[in-house]
Amino acid sequence: MAKFPEAEERLLNKLICMKCGARNAPKAVRCRKCNSKDLRPKSRGAK
Repeated sequence: MAKFPEAEERLLNKLICMKCGARNAPKAVRCRKCNSKDLRPKSRGAK
């Protein structure tokens, strides 16, 4: 995905809201857009 491990970590170290799809901070408890608690880690994709 990214050329450098640091960049890849920054891109993938996020939480995604299952309700609205917004990207959230890694330490978030609720979505910043819709206030839902249904968050999942960003998927790493196929390698």
